[in-house]
Amino acid sequence: MSPRALFACVAWFSPWLPSCGPSPIHVDGVVRESSEMRPLRNVAPNAYRDLRVLVRAAAEGAQQAATGCGVAPLEGNADRNNAVCVPADASNDAVRFVRQRLRSYGVGVARDAREPYDYEVQVVLTGVAPRQPDPMQAKAAARLTFVLGPSAASGVFHGVDRPSASAAFDSVAKDCALLDADMTTFASTSTQPMTPAFDLAGLVGDAVDNAIGCDQLARFFLEARTRYPAIAPAPSPPPPR
Repeated sequence: MSPRALFACVAWFSPWLPSCGPSPIHVDGVVRESSEMRPLRNVAPNAYRDLRVLVRAAAEGAQQAATGCGVAPLEGNADRNNAVCVPADASNDAVRFVRQRLRSYGVGVARDAREPYDYEVQVVLTGVAPRQPDPMQAKAAARLTFVLGPSAASGVFHGVDRPSASAAFDSVAKDCALLDADMTTFASTSTQPMTPAFDLAGLVGDAVDNAIGCDQLARFFLEARTRYPAIAPAPSPPPPR
């Protein structure tokens, strides 16, 4: 190592590190919005006409979700972390883009929790940190979690035999590569390089497409009432005279 390089190294790390080595990265993302809407995926027409959702940012239960930052231990030095963060206010815009994309597929979107809805769509936006000290490997990630809501029994699943539909949904979830999936809860994700700019509308749009844009899921909701009808209870016999 040349004297100049050695001086630069010591000046950067001294007095905390005894010698030169990889330094952790911290990338703060910058939102770049798309100028045009991406085409929708080809799904059955009117497949989601009976589906209604409530979209909002996920509750701030975990610190990572609350801050929008992802961390990963630096390769070769587990005591130090790389960090990648999305803008703190990006979640509000992400929710808006998710609502727009869902409406484009014909999904009904509730204005607030006072309106009936079949699923709550929880939106999480966060950074994904690499283990290598390379900022070009930083990514932004979106995750949408669909949680069955209180109105589903009288809404999209009205007149549906839930056990039969739930069993069929397991196959749909595999075909659509949905995460942590059953009929009561399923999720989709998408990632995008953060350089540090990233396309927020494209990122969350891909997350919507990876669930709602799957034709098998669309046909499940379209055909649930006809393929898995609830069996009406047999009438009670008349009382003896």
